[in-house]
Amino acid sequence: MKRKIFTSVLAVSTMAIGLVGTSGGLSGAVANPTILTEETNVGVTFTDNFNPADSQSTSTQMATNSLAFEPLIQFNALKTGQWYPWLATNETFNSTGQTVTFTMNPKAVWSDGTPLTAKDVANEFNAISTNPGLNVFGVPQQAQPAVASGNKVTLTFTGPQFSNREALGGVLIFPVAGDVVATKHPNSVVSSGTVTLTHDNVVGNGPYLPTRYSGQMLSYTASPHWKITKTPYVTGVNVPYFASNQAATEALASHQLDWAGNDIPQIQQTFVNVDPKHNHFYYPPGSTVTLWFNTSPSAPDGTKDCLADPNFRYAVSMGINRNMLAAIGETGFALPATSSSGLLPNQVQYQGKFKNDLPLNGWSSSKVGKFLKAHGYTLDSSNYFQVTSAAAQKATGLGPNTECTFNIQDPTGYSDYAEDEQLISANLQGDHINVNTMGVTTGQWNSNVYNHNFDAIIHWGAGGSNPYTQFENWMDDASNTGGSTNYGQFKSPQALAALVGLAASAPGTPVFQKYVTQLSTIMSTQVPAAPLVYGPDWDVYSTLRFDNWVTPKNQYAYPGPGGNNVAYVLTMLVKSKG
Repeated sequence: MKRKIFTSVLAVSTMAIGLVGTSGGLSGAVANPTILTEETNVGVTFTDNFNPADSQSTSTQMATNSLAFEPLIQFNALKTGQWYPWLATNETFNSTGQTVTFTMNPKAVWSDGTPLTAKDVANEFNAISTNPGLNVFGVPQQAQPAVASGNKVTLTFTGPQFSNREALGGVLIFPVAGDVVATKHPNSVVSSGTVTLTHDNVVGNGPYLPTRYSGQMLSYTASPHWKITKTPYVTGVNVPYFASNQAATEALASHQLDWAGNDIPQIQQTFVNVDPKHNHFYYPPGSTVTLWFNTSPSAPDGTKDCLADPNFRYAVSMGINRNMLAAIGETGFALPATSSSGLLPNQVQYQGKFKNDLPLNGWSSSKVGKFLKAHGYTLDSSNYFQVTSAAAQKATGLGPNTECTFNIQDPTGYSDYAEDEQLISANLQGDHINVNTMGVTTGQWNSNVYNHNFDAIIHWGAGGSNPYTQFENWMDDASNTGGSTNYGQFKSPQALAALVGLAASAPGTPVFQKYVTQLSTIMSTQVPAAPLVYGPDWDVYSTLRFDNWVTPKNQYAYPGPGGNNVAYVLTMLVKSKG
């Protein structure tokens, strides 16, 4: 999942500017040129919880889990098929794709110096299999327990998993019951997705460990036992709290931040031109941002939102002006979504008949109205569409004359999403669909998304190069992934069957395309989520202290400070050339 890290340029700027000016952590980072300071999210209330399996933990919300807990394999999201050995040296499938074997890296150790073994990895996969609350990685149910033999761990599934390569290799490894390190450090065990893991109890396997926590700063220090790469030039990572994009932008411009994941308005003038030699940004398209619908009647407005009807969701999608969202809401750095399948531009070979099928300026009001009237809706006395026909009543589960109304809910701090939802609301209000906006805090939104407490949200996609990753995120049964997918509670046996088929198929084969087309058809016609724009991987960085960043000419990893590649990028950085 690509976390977006935008916020309003107006929100609480005075408080955050004071933080930048007075924070000892930031000053310390500036004084010590080998400590990197990054900004990964804004408006998140820091708590002392670094549980990598908890969607509400500070380390998850700030996308810092992979500083301490590493994946088995590092995959390059910018280059299809490119991967790097990490905790494991390789990932091998048998001929049927049902058995996957990882060979452990002999240099992989826990942060206390204890060797990280194949048995440790097998223990975690078995814990995931029996405790869905730990499965935030999209790991399918195993046919039998994982087996460790020497330096190899073997996983066996009921069906082939060719398209699950990245999900399986991308699992972050953490201590679970039965590990030697867990016996030595019982408070380090991650036993569920809700247990609190404080910074001083973290026993990781990555290049950094959380060593200091406060409500204003998270500090990571290089692990003395890291051996997978040479000793990193970056000796520590500070992650300060920011309440606003304005404060983060000022910190970037004054070189108090080295790395950030922001959509900065007028970035050339406000950041690059301040120091053209050192200030840079790189925004490659990374995921499909969607308007994600909660199709369940348990949504806040489930008794009137009409979102259970795929025809109503389709009309909403077709009425959206995507060109306007890209140009205004995303400040010109995002491309409008062109395919109702949700697939990215670099997946055009899979789009088929869904290539360029979205109306970028949206349907006219009259066309939206004609479609809705043909599917059982009429205008009420307030000039908004209401449920009328028996077919519409059945599709929505609502009574006759129910006016269709719902809220789009996003953090007030995410300035681009806040702008997008205002544009969508105004757009659809003009089409006589009563859509309103609801701004909440970042923390409240994260909780509401995870608990399905919303009508609709603007949300980034899973990205990746394999369509399976995206479709699984939008349509899989959330119980399979610890609640970390399908936030809109979309129910489709056909989609679940097609996902199983797609996972079992080798990319590029005719059978793979068959399942891609089936899932694309469901996305296009049933619209569990309406594609809006192709969201960039926001990456803003300074070369004043560090160099060898990901650039258009040096595309070795996902570029922004989020996801599994963070530690990989940090170990690649070197001293600035000046």
